[in-house]
Amino acid sequence: MEYSMILLIGIASFGYAPLKLLHPLAIVQGSHVKVNTPDVPQQFDKLLKRDLTNYFQDTYKETVTVEYELLRAKPTQVGVALPKYYIWVKIYRQISRQKALIGEGAVKVAAVEKTHFTVLNYLSIAELKKSPERINQVFPLPVGDKIRLRLK
Repeated sequence: MEYSMILLIGIASFGYAPLKLLHPLAIVQGSHVKVNTPDVPQQFDKLLKRDLTNYFQDTYKETVTVEYELLRAKPTQVGVALPKYYIWVKIYRQISRQKALIGEGAVKVAAVEKTHFTVLNYLSIAELKKSPERINQVFPLPVGDKIRLRLK
C-alpha cells in the first residue's frame, strides 16, 4: 500500500493525469441508464410526449396536448434504480382551433426499458406555491432551484 501511494505520487509529479478508477457501481449505474433510456433523441421525445399525454389525459379526464422542457439534460441515477428525468410541463386543452393552458408544473419520470416513461411525481404550480418544501422532497436541489425561478 505504501509503495503504490509513492508510485501514484511519483506518476503525478511527472505531469501524468491521475489515474481514474471507476467504482464498479458507477459502471452498473451507467449501464442502467443505457438499458432504460431511448438511444435516439426523436424516440426519447416521442415516448416521453406519449406517456406524459396519457398521464395527463387520465388526470384531467379529457383530451390534452403536452409541451415539456427538461429541467436537467442528463438523468439522475442512484444505485441501480431506474434513471429519473425532471421536467417542466404545460398541459393544454384544444378549444376550437386554439389551445388553452389548463395546467403547468414539475414532473419526475423514470425511464423504463427504452419502451416507456413512468410518471412518479407531478406537482402543479398551485401545489408548489402552497407547499414549497415539497420541491426539495421530490427534486434534487439544483432542479429545485430551477423550479423556484419559475414560480416567481
